[in-house]
Amino acid sequence: MGKKTLSAFLLSLLVIMGYNYFMAQKYPPPTQEALLEQKAKIASPPVSSHISSQPQPEQQPTFVAKAQKRAKEVIVETDLVKLVITSSGARIKSCQLKKYPEERLKAADIQKQIFQIEQAKARTQGGGQKLLLRRQAKLTLLLARLEERPEFAELVSLAAVLEADFAPTILLPDDKNVSLALNTALYQCSKERLSLNEQQLEGRVEFLYTDSQGRRIKKAYSFSNSNYAIGLEISFPGWQAGDLPAGHFLLYYGPDVGLPQQAQGRRRGSGYEGPVTYFLNAQQGWIKTEKYSPKENSVFVRREHPGSIAWTGLENKYFLSALIPTQSTELAVIEKNEFGEQKVGLRVPWQGPGPYNFRLYLGPKKEQRLKEMGVTLEKVIDYGFFGAIARFMYQILVFFSRWTHNFGWAIVLLCLLTKIVFYPLTHRSFESMQKMQQQMKSFQPEMQALREKLKDNPQKLNKEMMQLYRKRGVNPLSSCQSGCLPLVLQMPVFFALYAVLYNCIELRGAPFLGWIEDLSAKDPYYILPILMGISMFIQQKLTGMGGAGGAGGAQQEQQAKMMAYLMPVFLTWIFASLPSGVVLYWFTFNILTALQQLLIKKKQAVVSA
Repeated sequence: MGKKTLSAFLLSLLVIMGYNYFMAQKYPPPTQEALLEQKAKIASPPVSSHISSQPQPEQQPTFVAKAQKRAKEVIVETDLVKLVITSSGARIKSCQLKKYPEERLKAADIQKQIFQIEQAKARTQGGGQKLLLRRQAKLTLLLARLEERPEFAELVSLAAVLEADFAPTILLPDDKNVSLALNTALYQCSKERLSLNEQQLEGRVEFLYTDSQGRRIKKAYSFSNSNYAIGLEISFPGWQAGDLPAGHFLLYYGPDVGLPQQAQGRRRGSGYEGPVTYFLNAQQGWIKTEKYSPKENSVFVRREHPGSIAWTGLENKYFLSALIPTQSTELAVIEKNEFGEQKVGLRVPWQGPGPYNFRLYLGPKKEQRLKEMGVTLEKVIDYGFFGAIARFMYQILVFFSRWTHNFGWAIVLLCLLTKIVFYPLTHRSFESMQKMQQQMKSFQPEMQALREKLKDNPQKLNKEMMQLYRKRGVNPLSSCQSGCLPLVLQMPVFFALYAVLYNCIELRGAPFLGWIEDLSAKDPYYILPILMGISMFIQQKLTGMGGAGGAGGAQQEQQAKMMAYLMPVFLTWIFASLPSGVVLYWFTFNILTALQQLLIKKKQAVVSA
């Protein structure tokens, strides 16, 4: 690309960005509440024209404001959360967790993620560049909001914010116009603020909507100051069975969980994001996550999962939004639109006006908090194949953190404990390897002479080498049996510890020393991965990599020396992108292993002297 072409491209880009900014300032987009009102009017004029903002005279309690032109925001605060419930559909507009600071992203990272979402929508919906420019004007204001991200972790997703698609929502399969009205109409609320604390432990907020036929729908949220559970009671006063020909209604939650975060994997156990449902049977429960084929990536997908549903929800690496039925529910619904935004729902059989009771869990994937719900919600934490060992390691890590008041030092102590437990195995392994190396050195001249003599006859060289080993009473496989086997026995513990350190929410935002402010994030200056690579190199030197070889002789020695340099560099590159907590564990493990090898060498030197 020539200089003139590049200059023209940059100038065009500046003009487009300037135009977007100017249009956003001169013609700001309407508020979300106004969009909702307009959306309701356009989509269902017959229904919305009958919307009444007046409650029934006998309805108790007396609701705030007898007439509304705009949606109100009800603020609910406890020691754990701060929620905003909009009176438009009585849905949760914001849910911030006070115990978990929000991850800070650069504006450019946020803009990139939003732009990708909106660009995909523009291509799918048509309209080309003109629609894309109009969407960018809307995104300018949203970007300004996200640059001032909330202080605490937000569980309402970016997709919900962009489209004002808040939850929970009710769907009547046989009448989507009524469903739209139920989820966008302006409900009357019993109060506009609720603050819970040690003096007031529980509270309740009620919402009411009445249509022209006198049918009402009532949503009541109940809160506790001590946990993340939210009670949801839905009732349909004035409704008859004929109003629901399908014989049921659907209760949805979503889309997705949380605002944009740092890039992370989507594999189960390594930062999975998406729907998760727990089923019950006579023996035990089982958990189901969703997988989509390449053909389903850019299309709408709806799946129904029959069975006894304990709960269904949406999870990311650290947080969970779960919908928990308290009555019999035997069908979960999973929906994914063409943009990858996912929702979960429950099909609820019609049993009269109600009330129908549910519980929501909007909170961290912390084992203690999940167990408080009493519905095996803790099963959402997946530590993989060695889950039983991982949960035991997790309990030890939490115990150490209570003593040290720092999860970094807790990881160091956990590593020390594992070294102590496996000390007999590793000690025998290292002693065997050292002994093998000493034996090999004792007849190194004879081995070298054979290599020189039979360098052109590899088959005879191998035969002579084996005879030399038998003559000297050395078994070449003994180093593998005594050295590799103990390491194999430790592998389940290593995998379990890795899963704990990678998924443990307690490490999120947990500082260690100086520059490490978050053990769940990578080292920003790569100091810890470099130290880990150096420690591995030292450990390999102490182990004696590059020592006497077998039949391959000098070639094997050269390869071993090369690996002694390449492996630390390769693993440093791998560990550079892993959470600091994981790198800290392996760095500590290498240091303790090197010290153990020094002790063994010193002991053997004293014996040989």
